[in-house]
Amino acid sequence: MDLQLKNKIVVVTGCNGGIGSAIVQSFLKEGALVVGVYRNSLSKLDKLFNWINLAEIPLNNFIPIEMDIDSTPSIQQGLGVVLKKWNRIDVLINNAGATIETPFLALEDNDIDIIYSSNFSSLAKLSREVGKIMLRQKNGNIVNISSAVSDRFGRGVSVYASMKAAVNRLTEVMALELGKKNIRVNAVCPGVVETPMSNALQDRHSVILLNNTPLRRFATPSEIAMSVLFLASDVTASFITGTQIFVDGGIRL
Repeated sequence: MDLQLKNKIVVVTGCNGGIGSAIVQSFLKEGALVVGVYRNSLSKLDKLFNWINLAEIPLNNFIPIEMDIDSTPSIQQGLGVVLKKWNRIDVLINNAGATIETPFLALEDNDIDIIYSSNFSSLAKLSREVGKIMLRQKNGNIVNISSAVSDRFGRGVSVYASMKAAVNRLTEVMALELGKKNIRVNAVCPGVVETPMSNALQDRHSVILLNNTPLRRFATPSEIAMSVLFLASDVTASFITGTQIFVDGGIRL
């Protein structure tokens, strides 16, 4: 099926992570022009560039941009580069995030601040700035990467789970406010995914997690990416907005 994503301008945050890389690769395979947002070191994208090379994707189809997505000036500067090159942004994938697995009472102030900024405030700030651009275009699509812990479980990830629940509610409110300008906003809520970020969790609780998952396995990053493509395409999801898709193998049931 042609998802009609060819030449769409797609911005992906957290593009160097396991899920982020899979999302970037999936859009590139569809012929999209992808902006990979990273922070601090371009070397984080070495594996992604190697894949692009091997897949014979035109190098100009992927543009890395350094951006501190919790800083409005940095966001505006980075988006300015995108607009100067293409004059529009069709799709925003808010994928960046981080967690600290610690009992709630053991969290330090800095831990809470980091989890809040990396999972919620940065997403809200970037979505606000991109939303202004899409408002002028009278068209756009935002997909937020949330988590199954927004709805179930959450032991040891209290603030992270709370921030993901906030992302789900923000998704709904953004969809309500922006829908009249033909801007769709949805969220994907992964369960446990086979990525470096979840390795420690799998090592400690693999048996319990698998027993609580009806499909008896964890997701691959590409399975999350396929759900993102589904929501990003007007071919498959043109009348879907303000919803959360749980890609969790049924773990929340």
